[in-house]
Amino acid sequence: MRRWLRQRQAWQWWHQQQVLQLHQQAESIRDGLLQQTFAFRRYLESTVSAQPEAKQTARWLEQFQEFYLSLESLSNELSPPFVADSLPLALQFALKDWQRSHLELDLQLNLPTDWSDNSPHKNQIILSMVTELLTLLTPEGNRAERLHLTLTNHSNFYKLTFQLEDVDSLMMLKIVRRSEVTYIKEIFHSLAAGQLEISHKGAVLITQLCWRDD
Repeated sequence: MRRWLRQRQAWQWWHQQQVLQLHQQAESIRDGLLQQTFAFRRYLESTVSAQPEAKQTARWLEQFQEFYLSLESLSNELSPPFVADSLPLALQFALKDWQRSHLELDLQLNLPTDWSDNSPHKNQIILSMVTELLTLLTPEGNRAERLHLTLTNHSNFYKLTFQLEDVDSLMMLKIVRRSEVTYIKEIFHSLAAGQLEISHKGAVLITQLCWRDD
């Protein structure tokens, strides 16, 4: 009974996280793309006959470029690039994109170039786990300086290791004790038949995701 309640809480938390992500993406469309489209339309209406043609063209191109980049970013969030082709490439793209909003962290990636195919569904699960783990491991106020990520494959046994260095001891204790850590362990075990472990060695917080190929 206790395990069932814990699993239910884990799935409820997971569902809430997915709903929140969808909501944020919808808000991104409303506050970003739609507002840009409206502003661009008004700009065209007010300037189409008031500026020299060359200057108009330059402004149009600038506006379209911003629109394109926003649309590209949104599409990447909805369906990460390379997720159907290569887990290392998908991880590299997702982490480099994540780093843009965490410039204080030195991100070091050790990802293999030779990789056997995984199912896109399994790759998506791993990427979802990574996204949630990054949120849990790097809360606001965390002063860690370096994040080292390593992906290995030995006889279809996969291991993804996060090493967050120079973590304050109080922050480390706070991270490890969060109820969400227990939830995500349950989710990963249920979705990927995998194991998630979080430990520490000195000022290094170590997180490992382990799973086998289907």
